[in-house]
Amino acid sequence: MIYLDYAATAPVRPHIAARMHELTLGSLGNPSSLHRAGRRARMVLEHAREKIASNLGAKVEEIIFCSGATEADNLAILGTLTHGDNRHQHLISSSMEHAAVYETVHRQSQLGRSVSWLKVDDQGLIDLNHLSELLRESPASLVSVMIVNNEVGTRQPVEEVGKLCREHGALFHADGVQDPRTAKKLIESGLVDLVALSGHKMGGLHGGILFVKQGIAVNPQIVGGSQEDGRRAGTSEVMRAESFSMALQATLEESTETILQCRKILDATLGEIPQAKALVSLPDEQRAAHISSWLFGELAAEPLLVQMDMKGICASSGSACSSHSVEPSRVVRVMGYSEKQAVGLVRFSLGWDSNAEDVQNAAVVVKGIVERMLSKENRRQ
Repeated sequence: MIYLDYAATAPVRPHIAARMHELTLGSLGNPSSLHRAGRRARMVLEHAREKIASNLGAKVEEIIFCSGATEADNLAILGTLTHGDNRHQHLISSSMEHAAVYETVHRQSQLGRSVSWLKVDDQGLIDLNHLSELLRESPASLVSVMIVNNEVGTRQPVEEVGKLCREHGALFHADGVQDPRTAKKLIESGLVDLVALSGHKMGGLHGGILFVKQGIAVNPQIVGGSQEDGRRAGTSEVMRAESFSMALQATLEESTETILQCRKILDATLGEIPQAKALVSLPDEQRAAHISSWLFGELAAEPLLVQMDMKGICASSGSACSSHSVEPSRVVRVMGYSEKQAVGLVRFSLGWDSNAEDVQNAAVVVKGIVERMLSKENRRQ
């Protein structure tokens, strides 16, 4: 099997799997308990928090453990909007966002909250001039823009977004799931207030964190106990926390050169298909190294993915949160494509265990499958 779906979830790294096994064999209690098993769990939990904070250039109290990035995104948006002392009642986002953000913002607009959607070009880049105009009109806003789009790999100009937010006194929330490295840079620069990250995209277990800049108040959206300094109730998930800290450190220490080379191999081979269309053709600095998304004529993605799976190649039709939906990709539609084209999105994504030989072999097989399917379609017409 050749795995090319890291943007959906990454295989668990062996050293993390070994550590999780070690923890399950020990006496690991509830970290809120006072006995020795509880104290051991608390020690693992807080040490993981310290490592995460250190690796991100953050303070320990700025890290909130969540069940995943979806919860973290929801907490970032709803937790700030519903806090009694918060002035930031206007929401600014884009239709390119992950469903965890887009649906949350969209629901707020349905409930009557003031929402503005940023203009987007055919490469998926937001319009900074439009953002500047909106912030001049409503400076007390919460701006939510992802760092890298999970479906097509467009890298948003988040540093410029952060500077505009600072200039106008707006809050800035970034979904950093597809690019923890840039998330770290944003946090260290002080240009971002809230960042969501996910462990299973980096080779850890499922689970995520929300970075909340010191001084930003968030109202808990899961209520009950006083865990996470009263900002997120529920028994602390020690193994997820430890797994996240290990996956984050491994990701930040790795070079992206091999991944970039693998993506270029994919791009070159798939680009030889006459009816193939790369969804993003931006320079490397404006697109993710690990995502390569394509349309192949008017082929629908589902039968193509089935054929690829039969050959042992794992890819996806876009966001893993909507891959079982028959709806066209919202992201592709926003970029100016038709509904029929948007059903054909095929995303290949790379990660920590990808290598050039496997990717080259997969690309050749995919090319053959696509060309055969296109030939059949052309004969029918």
